[in-house]
This record gives sequence, C-alpha cells and structure tokens, in this order.
Amino acid sequence: MPPVAENFVPDTVHGFPTESPFNIEWLLDSLREKDDQFQKIARGRTIENINCVDVSQGKGYISTVYNASIKFVDVEEPYQVILKLPGAEALNGNAANTTGVEMVPKEAVAVAHNKECGFYNDYAPHLDIPLPKVYKAVEMSLEKPGALLMESLVGRGESCCLQTGSTKQQVMIIAKHLTTLYKYSLCLPEEKWRGKYAKNTLCSLVKEGIFEDQVKKLKAWKPGAFDKALDVFGKYACSESFYTYLMTDVYKDIGLPPVLTHGDLWSNNLLWKTNADGSLSNELLAIIDWQVFHEGCITNDMARYMAVCVDGDVRREHQYAVLRYMYERLACLLEEEGRHIDFTFEQMKQAYEANFVGHSLMVMIMIPFAFTDDGWTPEEAPIKLAQREKVLTRIQLAIEDSLEYFKNIPKDKL
Repeated sequence: MPPVAENFVPDTVHGFPTESPFNIEWLLDSLREKDDQFQKIARGRTIENINCVDVSQGKGYISTVYNASIKFVDVEEPYQVILKLPGAEALNGNAANTTGVEMVPKEAVAVAHNKECGFYNDYAPHLDIPLPKVYKAVEMSLEKPGALLMESLVGRGESCCLQTGSTKQQVMIIAKHLTTLYKYSLCLPEEKWRGKYAKNTLCSLVKEGIFEDQVKKLKAWKPGAFDKALDVFGKYACSESFYTYLMTDVYKDIGLPPVLTHGDLWSNNLLWKTNADGSLSNELLAIIDWQVFHEGCITNDMARYMAVCVDGDVRREHQYAVLRYMYERLACLLEEEGRHIDFTFEQMKQAYEANFVGHSLMVMIMIPFAFTDDGWTPEEAPIKLAQREKVLTRIQLAIEDSLEYFKNIPKDKL
C-alpha cells in the first residue's frame, strides 16, 4: 500500500465501513491515481474531515453504496465520491422475505459485481450515454471482496420513486439512450463481446417458496386481481427456463440479433437531473447499476421498464409508439455507420410482448419487497397504502395484458 498522503487527518473520519479492506487509505490513494479533479483540489491542501453516509438504504439490494464527502480546509464544498461494496445482506434480510431462503448467494453477488466491473472497464468508455465516471473497479471472488469507486452524483440527480409512474417523455428519453447502446453492440466486433456475458442472472432470482410467499401478500392486498394469472402462470412461476426463454433467448426464435443490454432497467437505476427547486427534470443524468448486464434481447430493457415503472394507461397508449421510435432511430444510427437494419418492427414487437410476460410475472414478487408494511408509522401508513394500491393496479393491468401476449408464446419452449 502506498504511503498515506501528508494531508490525510486520520481522526476526522466518520461513518466509513471499518469491516472492509477498502479503507480510507485505499480510497484516497485510488483518487490520487485515477481522478484528475481530485488531484487538483488535493494538491497542497489539508483534509479537514471525511464523512461517509450509506445512501443505498431502501434502494440497494445486492450492494451497499456509501457517499464519501472529503472536506478540505480552505474549500467551501466537500469533494464527494461513491464507494460501492457488493453484498446481498439487504435483500436476503428484507422483512418481506419471511421464508428464510437465501435469495442471492455470495457466488451470484460476485458474478453480478464482476459483470458491472466488466461493463465499466471494457464498454462504458466507448458509449455516448449518460454514465457515472468510474475511477477503480476491483473484481470480487469468494475469497476476496470487490469494490467500485466512482463519481458521486448525490445532490445532482435523483431517481423517481417506484410509485411515481413514468411519463411518455421520460420513456422516450430512455428509449433514445437504449438505442445508442444497442447500435454500439451491433457495430462492435463479435469477438469483443459475444459469449462473455451470455447469462441473464435476473432469471435465477425466483426460487421455490419465495414466489408463493410474496403472492400471498398480493392476494391479501388485492383479492381476486391475480387469480386468473396464477392459474395460467403458476406452474411456470419458479422456472428459470421460463424466464430465460421469455426475457433472453426468445430473440433467437424470432430472428433478432443479440445485443448488450442493461438487464435491470427500472426507476432505482436511473438518475434524473434535479431542478433548482429540487424537483426532477426530464434530463437523464446517469444509467447506473449494470450488475445484470448481459447479451440478450433488444426489447428486454424497455419491456422491464414498462412493466415495472409505467402505469397501465400510459403504457397501453404509448408502448408501441415507443417501440416504433426505437426501431426507426436504430435504423438511422446503423445507416450512419454504413449498415442496414436486418429485422422488422413486427419482429421487435413480438419480442417485446414475450419479454413483457416474464417481467410482469417477476414484478409480482418485487412489489412486496418494496411495500412491506413492517415499521410504518401511523402517519406513514395511509400514504404508503395509497402508493401501494397505485402500484398494485399497475401490476394488475400488466398481468392482464401478459395473459393475452402469452397466448402467442410456444409453450414447448418453456
């Protein structure tokens, strides 16, 4: 370990994770090595204090995210950086998980973290989409922990709350950036990406016992709303092959080319720039959390976002217009590269509907984790119940549409 710089004051550090080998010395040394802006600010200055805050509470499921504020003596604003440490304690210990089943084992956490490291190291520098700067990415193994050290966006952007349904304008902005990602992978030599991230790890999250446990809560919260869906989908609900086909491999049968996809696109993983009054703008600041990054279907990201984050009325009115926009924009981007789009809009629509079925079923276990009533105060309860009811209606409408889409899915593939 290189020597600690003279301007480091060891007795003025608060909230830093003491159990991690990625300590404050490692953080400062990494910033001096990789972050030009930090180097300029730190040169010749004394650190007054360092404060770390866990900003992942209630949002991070397979990692803990710390915002470190480094205050220099003669600089008014602290320099901020994010330290992201992989681990599934938050998800496995969530109050909604009453089964005792470990949803995400350590091996899966390592795979997810290393995917994100691979994305930021190998692909992010070449992508013209909003992403945070990453200063250091350390891969994880069963014996050694991993870490990501990256630019802090705290105070500059926020994610939309799950219960706040996305607008058409927001969806179109997301669609614009997704097509840039897909164009990049379609133009990238296959040896640089094909086969490296073939598995969609999201497909293995639904386990025996967990689905049934969460669905019991949905049925109690909204009686009768999901009965038909459970009759149709019940036998598939815990089948990894079911989700793998619908959310990943279906493109092969439809005749679509594979692309690199985010894999876990929903409100928590999108940061929007904030206005002066603290409200969210319609400018996307960053797409984050690339832990489910994989090679797969071109419509999977949008299908997930539509199922999880867009209210039924908005989705039903605009989903195919959004897909049309993505198709036409991708055709234009490929033409600029001297290439031609080699599939039709109808193929894209078919893939989207298949992807949507998988995501709408998966979101049925997602909502109880987000809206468990454990610990609600009397003041919070009526607000939380109203928010939950809104999201339950979103799921109900998504499931109703999935029942129709499912009629066109070849059951022998599941």
